[in-house]
Amino acid sequence: MKYTVIIPAAGLGTRMGLGFNKVLLEINGEPVIKHTVRHFEEDPDCEAIHLAVRIEETAVMKELFSDSDKVSGIHAGGAERQDSIYNALVNVRGADYIFVHDGARPFLTNDVLSRLKRKVKETGAAICGVKTKDTLKRVVDGKVKETLRRDEVIAVHTPQAFDCSLLKQAYEHARQNKLEVTDDSMMVEALGKEVYLVESTYDNIKITTSEDLQLAHMILKGK
Repeated sequence: MKYTVIIPAAGLGTRMGLGFNKVLLEINGEPVIKHTVRHFEEDPDCEAIHLAVRIEETAVMKELFSDSDKVSGIHAGGAERQDSIYNALVNVRGADYIFVHDGARPFLTNDVLSRLKRKVKETGAAICGVKTKDTLKRVVDGKVKETLRRDEVIAVHTPQAFDCSLLKQAYEHARQNKLEVTDDSMMVEALGKEVYLVESTYDNIKITTSEDLQLAHMILKGK
């Protein structure tokens, strides 16, 4: 199977106290975004890579990927994550499947990617995630309303993978109905479509805080 990947990378790194995009932080001598993109550059099934970035960082990103044969578009990010992805999505042509992967999630494994490809080919909509290690509770106004069953809850990761026409339909539906979502599968779910799961790894972290950055260095050292 062949696919195109969209990588939203338009964050500011606010929670890390940065004045620039966290994906430009270096781990092991390279920006986080380079580690992330390399997974797809090296995958023969990936036909094209589209990045959604902060407008003021467009030149930096173009320089970083000037020698990449697969980075086909670097697009302006939007106010929210879903806006950034949409700005890239409307520029995707001729793809059978579209994957969406966080720019700040550099530790995807080939095994997770392979299983996700098989699942989306079977079902048309697939995500990856891990079981939670902690007990989870639903809290409203500081009060515990219920304890969730751990065997029915996962922490969702990326990539998320979809049939191209399905994802485009889901995004148009979300825009028409002004839906605010935190991941792409929520849009597909809003269409009444089923989304399937494959298991991810606990190393597939999204670098969001300074603690995550420390963990990233430890993961690389372990590898």
